[in-house]
Amino acid sequence: MRNAKSHAVSRKGQMIQQVFIFILAGLIFVLIVSYGYRAIQFFLERQEQVVLVDVQHKLEVAVEQVKRDFQSVRRLDVDLPSQYAGICFFDYERCGSVDRPRLSSPKGEFDVSFGKQACVAGSENVFIVPRAGEKIDLPDLDIPSGYVCIPNEGGVHVRLEGTGRKSRVSAWQE
Repeated sequence: MRNAKSHAVSRKGQMIQQVFIFILAGLIFVLIVSYGYRAIQFFLERQEQVVLVDVQHKLEVAVEQVKRDFQSVRRLDVDLPSQYAGICFFDYERCGSVDRPRLSSPKGEFDVSFGKQACVAGSENVFIVPRAGEKIDLPDLDIPSGYVCIPNEGGVHVRLEGTGRKSRVSAWQE
């Protein structure tokens, strides 16, 4: 009889060990899933930042290449993520005379008076709408109307024309 009792006690000990191992495995699983979720969120946020930095770099390079080449015209296609409505460009010399700048896009009508204020202050003159974190300052832009906003319709299609000292910016017309 003594053997049967000790055998029953060892079975209870095994049951407690199995429950403990299942709880530990469940906890490790939850930790791995939560870490993976946070890592994926972090990479998605970084991906958006990389895209915006790429847009900034493309704009800077294109303006520099075109501005000195008198009367040359270049089409610049900027691929923006779909959550952005478009890009607005302001001319530092004329932005003070702009009255109520707006961006009309398939996503709606956007007031970009924040862009006029930043342009008048001289801090930046190119804006991704809605406002993105990257500051873009391109001092060599020539925009006769003071500003131009180009909607994001399968990308932003910009027309750059060299004037010898600046790049004239407008929307690309098909």
